[in-house]
Amino acid sequence: MPLVTLMEREAVTFEGTDMWEKNDESCEIMLNHLATARLMAEAADSYRMNAERILAGFQPDEEMSEIFKTEFQMRLLWGSKGAQVNQTERYEKFNQILTALSRKLEPPPIKQAEL
Repeated sequence: MPLVTLMEREAVTFEGTDMWEKNDESCEIMLNHLATARLMAEAADSYRMNAERILAGFQPDEEMSEIFKTEFQMRLLWGSKGAQVNQTERYEKFNQILTALSRKLEPPPIKQAEL
């Protein structure tokens, strides 16, 4: 996340910096993030084989798999404005979408009277 945050910025600013940026050990934190990302990339084959083993025989719901396509995400998240929308607005919309999906897919809470 810290690397993505830095890459999204148009210029270096010191106001509104994240907690990890204010730390005296921020370079070390960034190097740890990069080292972890490298380890995850090196283990990609293992992750793939485990996923194939676990998902053997799985039949995806075509209607739900549409939401994972890049084109759908672009239309849903950015609409006609594209990536010109500021970061806060994008994150807020993404949070709203995740909340709506969660409400749709999770079972309703059990009421005390039903117990």
